[in-house]
Amino acid sequence: MINFLSSGHRKYLLLPMVLVLSACTSKPREVYASIPLVTNNEAKPSTKEIPEPFSTKLSNPSITQLTHGKYAVKLSPLYISALGYPCRKLIFSEQTGEPKRRVACEISYKDSANKLVKSWFLENAIIESSNNIDL
Repeated sequence: MINFLSSGHRKYLLLPMVLVLSACTSKPREVYASIPLVTNNEAKPSTKEIPEPFSTKLSNPSITQLTHGKYAVKLSPLYISALGYPCRKLIFSEQTGEPKRRVACEISYKDSANKLVKSWFLENAIIESSNNIDL
């Protein structure tokens, strides 16, 4: 085996190796936020509230379809949003045209009597288009 490093050069290689290994084992800096990114807002959301007959059906995870006027609505399974709300994806189909997708979430808020109530709301579409569906 050929020795590329003389004994004098090995000591210069030892220091950078120790620094690299110690950097990998050190604790990362602690980060904190001075302002919250998400506030716990107990006001009624400004999005469109879903009428009561549909809200009870959305809360039932065993219901996978419902009808609304000219639309057949397919309901995805319940999931928890990043804000902690139970949500469902709604796929509206009509006999002509492409299916339209919306998301509905069950949100708790305080009513005018300062009582905590839950209701389902259609979330705003990320991409606004002329064919948005409202219930």
